[in-house]
Amino acid sequence: MINKMHKREARICLIFTGGTIGMQRRADGTLQPPDNPRDFLRVAPELDNIIELEFVPLMNKDSTNINPTDWTAIAEAIFERRNDGFDGFVVAHGTDTMHFSASAVAFALGAPLPFPIVFTGSQTIPEVSHGDARINLIRACKVASLDIGEVVISFGDYVFRGCRAQKKDEAKFDAFESPAFFPLAYITEQIVLQPVTHAATSRGDDWELNAKFASGIAQVSLIPGLEPEMLEPVLLSEQCKGLILLSFGAGNVPHEDPYSFVKLIHGSRELNKPVVIASQFPANATLHTAYEPGKAARNAGAIPTGNMTNSCAVAKFRWVMAQVEERLANAELEPHKKMREVERMMQTDYVGEMDTPNDEKGSK
Repeated sequence: MINKMHKREARICLIFTGGTIGMQRRADGTLQPPDNPRDFLRVAPELDNIIELEFVPLMNKDSTNINPTDWTAIAEAIFERRNDGFDGFVVAHGTDTMHFSASAVAFALGAPLPFPIVFTGSQTIPEVSHGDARINLIRACKVASLDIGEVVISFGDYVFRGCRAQKKDEAKFDAFESPAFFPLAYITEQIVLQPVTHAATSRGDDWELNAKFASGIAQVSLIPGLEPEMLEPVLLSEQCKGLILLSFGAGNVPHEDPYSFVKLIHGSRELNKPVVIASQFPANATLHTAYEPGKAARNAGAIPTGNMTNSCAVAKFRWVMAQVEERLANAELEPHKKMREVERMMQTDYVGEMDTPNDEKGSK
């Protein structure tokens, strides 16, 4: 499973999960993952002269098919190799869900990290000579050799905090942005790290992997005239454990009948199923809204997500719910405290994923 190359500079573990960066064009013109993931190393053969590389073909998926079980697998693959002397890790991943996976892995491994974990991908397949597959991979390996102690996305000319990034374009080479937090680095002739970047920090023997993510999370994007009664069967199903509402503006949710969601939020709390409020806008704050519709949802018991990106809020909610469920199962948490604990954890900053009322550092 591992392919070693000659040592030149930093020692990097390259974990391949699939995505456009490794795809091949079939005879009928469709793009599919390579039959042999090791073919991916042909993307940038010059890496052999730059770093010592160990290649781990973990999975071979279009990122559309990446799911929380895969988040766990990626985090476990890194954690298992944490003491193998790597200077950093690169995760080659499809762009469609890279920001979800980067956020999830950040929560799973915690902070601070003793090395950088760098997600990268591309907008074009390797055969496009002017494309970004080769250069993004080379840059990511370089970023992985720097003094960075967190999960990041290296794409185009920027390095973003993984849990602060989101995809903004399907074709342009600057495919990602960080709408509520400055880039961690700018890639020029030199890679210029910014002061907000967390440096690598040693972790002791008590470092524990926390890579479980709950199932049963539903998300609905609000539209004008959406009848809340349509969502009641979802909430009433045994499979549903929680709901994310993508709100209008800064956490605003309809509160006038017959389209008011206040009753639905109340009913969800009575079922002991949390409702999280995120925004349809890029990382828009839902923590301190001054508008009445937002306050009505908050007073009904909805949990705001501050200025987290939606992808980060999804990963965090699944991560929080998994821990709460485990503590309930082990009788470490009283059932009547479940909702309060979910809200507390959702509003706690664990890996730099959100601004808190007393910490605006690095935010835009």
